[in-house]
Amino acid sequence: MNPSGKIRTGNIPKFYLIACVVFAICAGELAGQQVKAVFIETAPKIDGEIKEPIWQQAAVVTEFLQREPHTGAPATERTVVRVCYDKNNLYLGFQCYQDPKTITAKEIERDATLADDDKVVIILDTFRDLRNAYWLEINPRGSKGDALLSQNGAVMNKEWDGIWDGRSTIHAEGWDAEVAIPFKTLNFHPTETTWGLKFVRDIQYKSEFIYWPVANLNTYEYQVSDAGSIVGLTGITQGIGLDIRPYVLGSINQIRDVDLEYDGDVGFDLFYQLTPGIKSVLTVNTDFAQTEVDDRQVNLTRFPLFFPEKRDFFLDGSNYFKFAIEGADRSPKSQQLIPFFSRRIGLGERGVPIPILGGVKVTGQNGPWSLGILNVIDQRETGNQNFAVLRVNRNLGEQSALGVIATHGNAESTQQNMVFGADLKLATSKLKGDKNLVYYLYGLKSSTENQSGRDTALGTEISYPNDFLSFKVGYMQIDSNFVAGVGFIPRTNIRNTYAEIGIGPRPKKWGILQVQSELEFDYITDFDNRLITREISFEPLGIRFLSGDQVSVELNHQYEAIDEEFNIHRDYTIPAGTHEFLRPEIRLSSARRRPLWGEIDVQWGDFWNGTAEQLQVNGGYKICVPIALVLAYENNNVTLPEGAFQLNVYRVNVDLLFSPRLSLKTFVQYDDESQNIGWQSRFRWILKPGNEILFVWNSLWNDPMDRWNPHLKDFTLAESTTQLKINYNYRF
Repeated sequence: MNPSGKIRTGNIPKFYLIACVVFAICAGELAGQQVKAVFIETAPKIDGEIKEPIWQQAAVVTEFLQREPHTGAPATERTVVRVCYDKNNLYLGFQCYQDPKTITAKEIERDATLADDDKVVIILDTFRDLRNAYWLEINPRGSKGDALLSQNGAVMNKEWDGIWDGRSTIHAEGWDAEVAIPFKTLNFHPTETTWGLKFVRDIQYKSEFIYWPVANLNTYEYQVSDAGSIVGLTGITQGIGLDIRPYVLGSINQIRDVDLEYDGDVGFDLFYQLTPGIKSVLTVNTDFAQTEVDDRQVNLTRFPLFFPEKRDFFLDGSNYFKFAIEGADRSPKSQQLIPFFSRRIGLGERGVPIPILGGVKVTGQNGPWSLGILNVIDQRETGNQNFAVLRVNRNLGEQSALGVIATHGNAESTQQNMVFGADLKLATSKLKGDKNLVYYLYGLKSSTENQSGRDTALGTEISYPNDFLSFKVGYMQIDSNFVAGVGFIPRTNIRNTYAEIGIGPRPKKWGILQVQSELEFDYITDFDNRLITREISFEPLGIRFLSGDQVSVELNHQYEAIDEEFNIHRDYTIPAGTHEFLRPEIRLSSARRRPLWGEIDVQWGDFWNGTAEQLQVNGGYKICVPIALVLAYENNNVTLPEGAFQLNVYRVNVDLLFSPRLSLKTFVQYDDESQNIGWQSRFRWILKPGNEILFVWNSLWNDPMDRWNPHLKDFTLAESTTQLKINYNYRF
């Protein structure tokens, strides 16, 4: 120090000064991405009103940034998040400020789709592995949803149902939400005191989506690796990790001209935490009475259609069994090579249930390893009844992984079948700072009784899934004798090269959020390199508006070479030979956040050796908050040289939502192919999280125009099942 009392800086190296400044900035950014956990002695009452003094002790998060529409800009509406915990629960309080007249909150039911409602989202990476996380959401009316995120947020298992509590209220300054998450619901290592933490808020009337701690358009919508953290979680407990969930079921079965049949059943699921990160499940006499019916689909192709899994037992932990690009939900090929497809178990042709005697499942992670084991016995009358799957993954670096899979069982025939495979994923979310790049390499081999040779499948794919520029290039081949007995393989004996590229500029004017243009190419040959399918799809214009409305125009060119004629509908066949057709398509949709919304999709042009027009119309009307009506209609008008036919599908959903815990949902559908009406009504009363009463009525009604039953004069009840089920959860 000189005599003037000022510090001399001339002799201090400049790089040292710069380093101090950089360190200070980085330290500030790091602090801004952390929440210091605050332990409380008295738990707040979860009623949706943040009024209790205990909330003033909580840690506070306020610095939200926009992801859309103005990336990186501060949020235009204030959000305050309060975070605290006791030994049993993590508590979060959200104060979402805005004019209450602008709040969008149409949904009330548990597990409703909240994509078009205002909401807040909580993302918890309890193992801090930057890949997997718990995802919870709640809207201004207390409608809750949850999911498991995997592959850095690229995959969401929305059907996972955790036990947690949340309530919301709307008031003069906006809306509040209170959430309590039991530590018994979460997997975590008891000695780890830091978790990944991320918050998202949707403000629908502005099409504004705000994030803490960072917002980036090149990430997945719910990317895990850029989460902040909550630190200092000490003294928390998972209990002994045991849940027992028994059920009691009573049913009445009715078939036309047959006496009523009364039946009853009992069963249970037992959950035990083998380690802090690995959970086991024992299921006995498994029942799926509450499962929603499948949407009916029109199939005008040569190949089987894909129907998603909807049964809770198989959905819970399903992310641990995904293989290679099956985990890339946005990939056009993710449904073309699935070695384990759980719908092969406990379901017969056309989705007819087959009773499941019992099963065991182990899922979870331990350090860099993740594990999925499943063994289930169903009661099908012929063929294999025992199905087993083993899936193991080893994390490499921050985002990459190496895995193996093995399956045993055959739902397609009486032949014994096994499949073995391995896959490699190399990924980064930090390319050029904030961009994603993913590479897959995978291979499978089947072993089927009385078959040998030409029984492998393999592929590779590189994907650059980012906002302004995205592309994907891949190759897949599946031998003619490759059989996945518990998988889904719609097409064999193929070599498939595919690619897509798209751009998505954001003009920031004219009320436009993003303009999108995309080109896709699909080239399939047999193993003699003879072209059998070529598809080129070009979307010259797709517009997303700030209002939430969308419009797109697409042109599809397709080439098909078939060796044998195939039946496309009843007495109509497509002859062998080459077919080439061009089909334009226009899609229009209005924002579903509106009380009245609609969507329309129109295709027309050449179709095989004739022409076809397809019209799909969806619309909904929120009559009032508790009552919603959704209508869907699909018309396929096909003209071939041998004649013309139409195929129509009608769907009606009527939802009566009395509260987040009490709902009545009715789904009615009819199609020309089956010529019957399917009706399902589901009453659900959640007594408290984990305990519920379900009343379900499923029925089929014959069409009087059905040519196989010309004596029928009116829609007639062919069969029905009425079920009352009580689920209860005992947690220790």
